[in-house]
Amino acid sequence: MGYEEKRQYLRAVIKLKVECRGKSFWQYVETRDISAGGMFVVTDKVEPAKTKIEVMFEFEEDEKKFIHAEGEVAWSRGKPFKNAAGETIPAGMGIMFTKVTPSSGKNYIDQLVRRKQEKKNA
Repeated sequence: MGYEEKRQYLRAVIKLKVECRGKSFWQYVETRDISAGGMFVVTDKVEPAKTKIEVMFEFEEDEKKFIHAEGEVAWSRGKPFKNAAGETIPAGMGIMFTKVTPSSGKNYIDQLVRRKQEKKNA
């Protein structure tokens, strides 16, 4: 059976430093990709699915934009592995956003991802 894509938001490879907080942890991590609905963060300290998480990060595109998001771990991978192409896929967590502040943050992320996708496809 093939993999069925379930994401509803466009996703782009955008690397950002992220402050990530949970009930029993606090760490600085880096994103691998992001969408208006969530992000993948690279870390060896993964939490189980459904763990509540807060993330704070800043874009420095045309203007600085600080985003605070609440979310939960959708899935995690505890160890890196090599895919069929020989690329190393890092350990980390997929985080699904449940609330984004400021309220315009979700639209800002979506517009940024769309611009990245357009440049990639041009």
